Formats: sequence, C-alpha cells, structure tokens
Amino acid sequence: MIDESVLPHLVEVEHPGIRTDRNGNEITDWSTSTRRSVWAWVQQNTGSEDNDQRAAQIGEWLLLCNPIDAEGQPLTVYGNDRVHWQGLHFEVIGPPGPAYTPAELHHYEIRLKTVEG
Repeated sequence: MIDESVLPHLVEVEHPGIRTDRNGNEITDWSTSTRRSVWAWVQQNTGSEDNDQRAAQIGEWLLLCNPIDAEGQPLTVYGNDRVHWQGLHFEVIGPPGPAYTPAELHHYEIRLKTVEG
C-alpha cells in the first residue's frame, strides 16, 4: 500500500444505490447512494474548453488511493462511482485501474472527469 503520509487529500467515493423501476429493471438510484471517505492523491492531468455548443470547462484528473477507506475497511471502486473533493464533483472514467505488487493489490489508479458549464 501507499504510505498515507503521501496521500494528503481526503475524498469521498460515492457508490449509487439500486432500485427496481416499474418494468422490473434494476436501475441506478443516486438518492440512496453511499459515501466512504478515502485518503488519496488527486491531481489534474488535462483541461480543455468545449465552445462548440456551450462554454464548458472539461478536466481530466487522476486519483491514487489505497484499497482501504479512511477507517481501514476494504474499498472497491467501480466505473459508475462518483468522487467528491473540495467542492468538486467527479465521475469515474471507465473501470478503475488496480495496481499490484507480486503479492497483493497495492493501490488504485482512478481516472476522473469533471465538466462545468
């Protein structure tokens, strides 16, 4: 695992709840989501503007974290999760990348996206 002294950012990983719609299908339900605090490293990798149809600011970020939450409980991050940090709201881009040592899961490398405007 990464030494927590180099993971200075406390983020929240939000996992959606699931509910059944009127047709019997299971769908994502953000009103019943759960959040877990995680010590992490967060950095912005790229930024751009989309001025074609609107004035949008698009940022791609990288989050590194251990496979445990701030309380030491096992953590799994999914591609449909959201991350919150210092008033910013991110979507996880694709499946998180687990990084392994020969013996175990070492940490996660998670690509994030934020769009404003």
